Amino acid sequence: MKLRLCFFMLALGICGAVVQGCDDNDDNLDVLDKLQAAFSQKYPEASPKWKTRSNYYIADFQNQNYAAEAWFTSDAVWLMTETDLPHASLPEAVKNAFKNSEYGQWSLDDVDMLVREGMEPVYVLEVEQGPREMDLYYNAEGILIKVVEDSEDDSEDYLPIELPEEVKNFLQEKYAASKIVETDQEHGQFEVDIIHDGVAKEVLFDNSGNWLSSSWEISLDTLPEVVKTAIRQEINDKYVGYETDDEPELVETPDGNYYRIELEAEDDREVILKIREDGSLLQ
Repeated sequence: MKLRLCFFMLALGICGAVVQGCDDNDDNLDVLDKLQAAFSQKYPEASPKWKTRSNYYIADFQNQNYAAEAWFTSDAVWLMTETDLPHASLPEAVKNAFKNSEYGQWSLDDVDMLVREGMEPVYVLEVEQGPREMDLYYNAEGILIKVVEDSEDDSEDYLPIELPEEVKNFLQEKYAASKIVETDQEHGQFEVDIIHDGVAKEVLFDNSGNWLSSSWEISLDTLPEVVKTAIRQEINDKYVGYETDDEPELVETPDGNYYRIELEAEDDREVILKIREDGSLLQ
């Protein structure tokens, strides 16, 4: 019947888009069947409403009475489920970590729980104070993974990045039993956030999967004495009136390790010091 309709419309001189429409409908139905089957396998009790964005198919549904979106590729491969949560439904560890953080007095605007293929669940807290809006990423244990400026539409940014095998193998060898919580690719680099030995670490790779660096925050009082001495010397010689701001970072690289220390003046000027483990300044 469909084929006869196409020929009839062609006979009337209506071609081009009509032929395309006749060709595409069966493919679309087949894709939707696969999508529905993939969705039902994960959420058998839910009744989704489908929409598309970019090249993704998104199922809107209720996830344990909370509004949720499940993201799929056109091949019906599940990538992510984003669920809107009330503050009360956050794990206690996340609530306590947020309350005791430097953002604890900010207004909590939104909470998303992200569950993604091959990654640990993450809770994203959108907070605001005046004109500033930030996204705080926590794992279920309340470990702060990262803090980023909030964007208008975060959902596509939440999607996982397919990592090269070289990256996966490196992480398995150097950080055994670590858990991947975030992946990103920008400026020709892969950025992977992991939880390793209870610490949030950022691991960078080049586009070919070669390891560039690993970094994580440490407390100021754990710095080696030679590094503390070097900081005091720099302040006395060049940066009078500056003070250390935020926690220092330990940075591991293939060429050796160093500490990254941020100094800030009263007028908000900032200086970054990079000091090797022996106390020498890294230019």
